[in-house]
Amino acid sequence: MVCLATLARDKPMATELKPLQQQVIVITGDSGIGLCTALLAAEKGAKVVLAARSDDMLGAIAAQIAEAGGEAMAVPTDVGDRAQLQALAEAAVARFGRIDSWVNDAGVAIYGRLDEAAKRTAGACSTPTSGAWSTARWLPCRTCVGAAAR
Repeated sequence: MVCLATLARDKPMATELKPLQQQVIVITGDSGIGLCTALLAAEKGAKVVLAARSDDMLGAIAAQIAEAGGEAMAVPTDVGDRAQLQALAEAAVARFGRIDSWVNDAGVAIYGRLDEAAKRTAGACSTPTSGAWSTARWLPCRTCVGAAAR
């Protein structure tokens, strides 16, 4: 099996996007942009893999998508944990055979007075940056598992 990162380095790949209704999309984040992206993608026919730390919220979103006739699966994931990202990718490929698109939207918000909020920000800011960085750096070679299905 050829690693996508190696292939891209050796020979530039033409970008040809599948229509949304033919895609399997992993979306991190269970509110705001992540939620809207998941609902709209499912409405357009994409198979959606939902990932966030909130198991209850993910289940509710997956159920909402299924009730509307879409197909979704929920995978509780902390995007700051590389092992959980790997499990997420493997779950998506096991269920749908591939991953076509990946939307990194997991993030955090901190509310409060500036002097008080600063004490609570130590690990919070690492979620969106480390999760996106880990995924971008790690995922291209791992998705070769599903490349044959494309």
